[in-house]
Amino acid sequence: MIALPLVASVLGFALLCLGMSRHQRDLFGRSLPAGRTRAAKAAGWLLVTVAYAGSLLAEGAALGAVYGVGVLTFGAAVVAMALMGLSRPR
Repeated sequence: MIALPLVASVLGFALLCLGMSRHQRDLFGRSLPAGRTRAAKAAGWLLVTVAYAGSLLAEGAALGAVYGVGVLTFGAAVVAMALMGLSRPR
């Protein structure tokens, strides 16, 4: 049952990415208002925490910690590759 932490990890890192003005400009052509930026960061951190905790709950402390790090690495890599494909050359 590692699918939910995987999805939470990808969504969490995507929201953390949207909490940065540089990526907002890359994706939307402008920066988002401060309130939305803070909300994206908060939701991103919450989902990253849920992803790690979900791994711990699904697999136990020892194996869950290993899965949790792997899930977070996978989520960060997916978002990084997506951003590399979407960013415009400067």
